[in-house]
Amino acid sequence: MRRWILRTIAAIVLLAAVAAAGGYHYLRRSLPQIDGTTTIAGISAPIDIIRDADAIPHIFAANKLDGLFGLGYVHAQDRLWQMEFQRRIGHGRLSEVLGAATLPQDRFLRTVGFGRAARSAWASTPDWAKQQVNAYVAGVNAFITTHHGAGLPPEFTLLRFEPEPWTPEDVVVWVKMMAWDLSGNYSFELLRHDLLRTVGEERMNQLMPAYAVDGLSILSDATHVARGFQPRERGPERAALQPTPNGARAFPAAVPAPFTGATAGKQASASAALFASLSGGDAVVRDFLLGGATTEGLGSNNWVVDGTLTASGKPLLANDPHLGTRLPSTWYLAHVSAGDFDVIGGTFPGTPAVALGRNRFIAWGATNVAADVEDLYREHLNAAGTSSEFRGAQEPITVIPETIVIKGAASVQLNVRVTRHGPLVSDAINANNAESKTNPKPQPVEPLAFRWTALDRDDGTLAAFLKVNEARNWTEFTSALSGYVVPSQNFVYADVDGHIGYYAPGHIPLRASGDGSRPAEGWTGDAEWTGWVPFEELPHTFDPPEHIIVTANNRPAPATYRFNLGLEWTEPYRARRIVDLLAGSKGPGLQSTPRFTPDDFARIQRDTLSLHARALVPLLLKHIGGMTPGDQPALDLVRRWNFDATGDSAATAIFQAWFLQLTRVLVTDKLGPITTEAYAGKFSFVSRFIANTLASNDSPWCDDVTTAKKETCDDAVLGALRAGVANLRHRMGDDMTKWRWDTVHLAMFPHALDSVAALRPLLSRSVGIGGDWSTVNVGVSAADHPYEVHTIPGYREIIDLSGADSRFLDAVGESGHPFSTHYDDFLNDWRAVKHRKMRMDRADVERGALGTLTLTPR
Repeated sequence: MRRWILRTIAAIVLLAAVAAAGGYHYLRRSLPQIDGTTTIAGISAPIDIIRDADAIPHIFAANKLDGLFGLGYVHAQDRLWQMEFQRRIGHGRLSEVLGAATLPQDRFLRTVGFGRAARSAWASTPDWAKQQVNAYVAGVNAFITTHHGAGLPPEFTLLRFEPEPWTPEDVVVWVKMMAWDLSGNYSFELLRHDLLRTVGEERMNQLMPAYAVDGLSILSDATHVARGFQPRERGPERAALQPTPNGARAFPAAVPAPFTGATAGKQASASAALFASLSGGDAVVRDFLLGGATTEGLGSNNWVVDGTLTASGKPLLANDPHLGTRLPSTWYLAHVSAGDFDVIGGTFPGTPAVALGRNRFIAWGATNVAADVEDLYREHLNAAGTSSEFRGAQEPITVIPETIVIKGAASVQLNVRVTRHGPLVSDAINANNAESKTNPKPQPVEPLAFRWTALDRDDGTLAAFLKVNEARNWTEFTSALSGYVVPSQNFVYADVDGHIGYYAPGHIPLRASGDGSRPAEGWTGDAEWTGWVPFEELPHTFDPPEHIIVTANNRPAPATYRFNLGLEWTEPYRARRIVDLLAGSKGPGLQSTPRFTPDDFARIQRDTLSLHARALVPLLLKHIGGMTPGDQPALDLVRRWNFDATGDSAATAIFQAWFLQLTRVLVTDKLGPITTEAYAGKFSFVSRFIANTLASNDSPWCDDVTTAKKETCDDAVLGALRAGVANLRHRMGDDMTKWRWDTVHLAMFPHALDSVAALRPLLSRSVGIGGDWSTVNVGVSAADHPYEVHTIPGYREIIDLSGADSRFLDAVGESGHPFSTHYDDFLNDWRAVKHRKMRMDRADVERGALGTLTLTPR
């Protein structure tokens, strides 16, 4: 009997091994062909696709249209599942393949109308741009039509469907979704709405202090005036930051009156309703849709210097955009060479342009302006919900029927209501929460219409990028940007003739009144959009006398600029650090008299000095009283710290835990846990608020109103330290000598199917990193998932216009196939900020190449 049992077990194990081997072999059949020849319809001449020694594809074609066809083909080869998932997000069609769990997300996506906006934008796209997009789409479809079953990425096999043909609207819809990812002002409006109802106007302003009048701007006052910009009249603004002995900037004190009683939880929270409405479904989609609503960090760094400051005598440009983490990566490195069209850099799979990079004549990079291009309007509807009030009259509401197909269930009919201001997003929020099984449910949100530049009928953003790719000088570059709509970006520029420049294009609304900081009264007509900031008057400069341009999501123009661009500028720690390093301040390995090389710029991109910690730690240490011997080891580490947030630093971990805990200690009892969640991740506002609060010891914010005792700021600071250290002990043990920041500070790269626990080890990745939200090498800790990093510099470039040494890097890998060796082979080098060579000459590309695939015309 025992022998029979052993034989049976052995047979089962053998069968499982054979099945696993067979499955592995089957799934590997979908790895892309990178060598040989294949015959394809739709091209005019052979296309060579050479994957260099780093697996980066270089498409060599006879003309631009064939080159874009080749780009579409390689995108589909390496990232077809990602592209499929992205277009399903954009069109709100996730439930067709993922089932009812994603219905709330589809309902929200359909209500906002990304797909509708993509269709209208495509209809207004000029013919020349349509021709280029259609060539790219034909390349994608050339792959789709010749690959089925085992020839498709494994996700299609797991979900048992095959992709439909690609369309131009699928291209445009992802451009719209990237604009959403970088246009998060609506969440600040909701937060101000909640704070106003919970603590009132005065305390809302204390929680969200304005950017300092003398805060670092991209353009100086001198440059601003020299470019002919008209100043605006000065109004009441936050006082300037005052220098402190250690060189940090101290915030002026604000001492509010004592709280008379907690109002937390007594008011409806619009932020909570939004979060709850999107909390289910696919986690990657949830994080993408909420984006900047939960944390700060969607931004970027870029800078450029002219040849007077470089070793080569030509301009040098650097860029690292900060976007959400996911796997496959948001970015895909590629090169298209087709006659006189020759462009290389970071692309978005599913779109036919190099978003950031260079051609033979110019280079460019971009960071987010954080312009206010979204407004929420409170609407007065009639009892039937069929009309809305506007200036005393009733206007009919447009109803757009949508059908959401659900795998394994009946389709859902959706009627999207649209007022003059836009879709009623409150309908989706309320419907999702009403159907949710969680309790307690958030209170319904009043009717809110969503106005956003990306929903306008005409959107020339995609065409602008196509023009940028072929621009040869500043005139052509700025002409291309003149048609750019959204998301507004800080573009830096350099060319082979030695020029540098900066422009912040986009449709930025002019309002009849108000500043767009909170939901407006839609029925009055007082806050209507009346036009756009004229392109010629948007912030820009060309060959500035400083020889340097730096942008890092700080304010684009000085406080004297007459137009309202926005309010949510990042506290300029990253910008200040970059400026200091470029100005010759002593930095790690940099020269005191700058003659910059690409290696110097790489060191700046690796920099993890935390100016946030340098500003806040002295204030925290002033409030340490009543210590016990158990508090001393952590405090000793912080006191000895040089503020460099390296991965091996225990002090960094202690400070970050202390900071995160202190936010909650100060505000949770006044705001309640739900509004606190919405506020805690707004680190620029939180940091200003904490600095103001700790300027004295008796701020009412430091008192816990739920206790009989009146707590001081000393009590709050020490309590937060102890809570933070306790949290780190739980995660890393009691021995602080073994604590490391990168043990808990993990960059998370979730796959779309990450929610399937059995697949997570195969599909998703994580890696420990240094940095914090304020460092040049950014590492934003998620406030809602402490220490996890969900926003990263996913693409980096350093471009030398002398042609000697240009570099770039993607965060994870080129392939989207989990069985490919190139699925995550960039990850360790990304953590170390070790770039890949940006090859443009064919001989250099072919040296060590992994393979050459030739597409020949049928």
